[in-house]
Amino acid sequence: MPELTDNLHCRITERMTILVAVKKNGRVFLGSDRITTFGNEYVTDLVRGSKIIKLKHAYLATSGYSLLDNIIEHLYRSNHKMMENTFADRSHVFSFFLELYNELKKSYTLVEPGKDTFASMYNVFLVVTPKNIYGVSTNLSVSEYPRFAARGAGSDYSVGCLYGLYDVLEDGMELTRMALEAACHFNVYCKEPLDILEVKESDFGKSFKDTHKVPASHLTTFNTLMGLQELKLVSAKGTASAAKNGAATKSSTGSKSAAKKPAAKSTVVKASAAKSAPRAKKPITTGGGKAKKGRRK
Repeated sequence: MPELTDNLHCRITERMTILVAVKKNGRVFLGSDRITTFGNEYVTDLVRGSKIIKLKHAYLATSGYSLLDNIIEHLYRSNHKMMENTFADRSHVFSFFLELYNELKKSYTLVEPGKDTFASMYNVFLVVTPKNIYGVSTNLSVSEYPRFAARGAGSDYSVGCLYGLYDVLEDGMELTRMALEAACHFNVYCKEPLDILEVKESDFGKSFKDTHKVPASHLTTFNTLMGLQELKLVSAKGTASAAKNGAATKSSTGSKSAAKKPAAKSTVVKASAAKSAPRAKKPITTGGGKAKKGRRK
């Protein structure tokens, strides 16, 4: 009965989410959205709806079946030995997920009709410590990232955003927020509110009462998309400067980098200079006219 199978599959609760981790200036941040889908439906206001999970020695977030959240909570409350993992390096991270996979096969034998749900884990993860960022793929392969990583729906938009802004913005919190917002803006399976926390050494060695989830008091939550409306990036005489809340910053020469007028004046001067300059002879072409523009597939 293929129709029944399809209906059962589409009703499985999934977190088509966006997860982002950023390391900047010696500080590490982890963030996620809150959307959970039920077939054609979605919610963003579930009780303890944050997707950031605190283990004894690391923070973890996952995209995929929300069932994995229930399973990790069950293992956490059962004081399973795998929760003692220190996540000290990539091999420790792999050991944790190998144990998780074995536990799924042994104790959580939920299956789809004709298919073993956990044959390839299906979910992807970010694991973050105060010093390191790890990404875990569906086949359990573990990668370590030096600056930033993203997982889940919309991760392409997040990584592109981080690539463009990483060397411009100094605040890791802002970088994480912008990367999450990029995914929420362009991907229908990502949706605010957005939760972000700074991963601190002092957070570990203790546990939150009766929950594996990070309480709201430890999260910075953004309910709407804000963009870079409070941050203006200006280029004057080839030097990039940032002005927050409309205030200009001083350049290395001690003079103020004005935001709008000098840039406009500079553009006008260049335009007039180009207009008054003698026109160069048109080069002879042998390729049959104008070059064709490339198309990105």
